[in-house]
Amino acid sequence: MKRRDFLQMSAISAGSLLIPKFALFGNPVDPSAFLTDGMDVSMKKQLADVALNTARSKGATYADIRIGRYLNQFVLTRENHVQNIANTESFGVGVRVLANGSWGFAASNNVTKEEVAKIAERAVAVAKANSKVMAEPVRLAPQKGYGDVSWKTPIEKNAFDVPVKDKVDLLLSVNAVAMKGGANYVNSAIMAVNEQKYFASTDGSYIDQNVHRLYPFFVVTKIDKTTGKFETRRSFSSPVGMGYEYLTP
Repeated sequence: MKRRDFLQMSAISAGSLLIPKFALFGNPVDPSAFLTDGMDVSMKKQLADVALNTARSKGATYADIRIGRYLNQFVLTRENHVQNIANTESFGVGVRVLANGSWGFAASNNVTKEEVAKIAERAVAVAKANSKVMAEPVRLAPQKGYGDVSWKTPIEKNAFDVPVKDKVDLLLSVNAVAMKGGANYVNSAIMAVNEQKYFASTDGSYIDQNVHRLYPFFVVTKIDKTTGKFETRRSFSSPVGMGYEYLTP
């Protein structure tokens, strides 16, 4: 067994210890939260304008803002039982500016006009402080703005609309096939991610994105009872920019 495979297997077997550090950053939420709409794009643009205008008024020559809502669901099983199910959501805003030839950044999880104005001002203050010790000023290449545009991952079936029970049943059926084939241990998991990201800049871009990713995988271990040696194999699947249709016939 290779060291890399051993580390992967050990991490997956950790189950509940792995999830909070691995991919599920954010606050635990009820799965029903995944089905609620995020902030309206018109409100995001209002917040963006507050940040950009504040930054410019405080001396920034360039500024951009990112508003992000991140939804994560992780379903983990082992052999014939569920190890962990986690649902998390994180929501926040970050403002980056260029002032006096130096970068500054500030962020908050309080997404209001008042807070956005504060962090834009704070980012400019950070940039000006950084400029006192910079070796060379930052110079940006010319960049045209793209106006109001949006993009969404072209999915057929939202993974968050699929009941957790269906995901568990699928994973346990995978495990059963592996065990029937002689595997001694098998871990399987489905990770669903939805990133709702909004970007705006003083160049004139207002870009709204809704990105979906799905990551199903399994790890199988077979032990030779005679020698005590064992081999582990991992599925070849990688995260894909698709919905749950990736796992349905």
